[in-house]
Amino acid sequence: MRLLISPPSYLHLKSGFVLACALVGAGLALSAPMAEKRTDDPGASADIALLRLGYERELIEASLAPVKEQITTLGTLEKQFATERDYDAAITARDERKRLQNELSRLDKELLLLQTREQTLKTSLLPDRIKLPLDAATLTDLRHEGGAITGWSKVGAGAAWKLPALPPGGYEVMLRYRCGTAEGGKLLIKEARFTLTTNIETTLKGPEERSAGTLKISNGAGTLTLAAQALVSDNLMQLLAVELVPASR
Repeated sequence: MRLLISPPSYLHLKSGFVLACALVGAGLALSAPMAEKRTDDPGASADIALLRLGYERELIEASLAPVKEQITTLGTLEKQFATERDYDAAITARDERKRLQNELSRLDKELLLLQTREQTLKTSLLPDRIKLPLDAATLTDLRHEGGAITGWSKVGAGAAWKLPALPPGGYEVMLRYRCGTAEGGKLLIKEARFTLTTNIETTLKGPEERSAGTLKISNGAGTLTLAAQALVSDNLMQLLAVELVPASR
């Protein structure tokens, strides 16, 4: 039985694989230390360093699919050559496949490192407090009144904000509210994946700011929602302000 892929075709493919992966490997091997040097340059602004990190990350991300495709193709060639008892060619394909698998593992680690550095830099650029404007909230069974969000008279009533592209991480949720002696209950705070529950307690001396705890935000461009979870009587509170404090502060 004749080979499905002739030796000349295989050699052409193999040389293409070697050249392409050599270029990818050499380019990325050089780009990582160069990126580290550039982003640590004391003369570069944080914004420029962030752009550079993003460029390095996108470069690696773009190289993953071609490398994976080559690994798959080499695996097919290895089996085909073994079936045809062309063991030298099968060994060559196997060795090249293993080399690319090692390269893929290195790229994965490098990508994780760049993502971590990028997230750390984004967090460092955040203000000490991120204010969520009351008038930007989408209300459900609530209303704006007198500079506050009021009408928390039923379970499920809530206010939702579009987050301003925050880096993932922990954020302390600071609430400023007014709560009478016959008011209060429990408030649910949630984002795309994680939730936080806090007690809304009486404020004896007028409006007070209190921490609701730290919420882990997985999608910084998603939605943050505050919803009444339980009521003491017929009203939870009058909400006056919502701010997020990065946990690293």
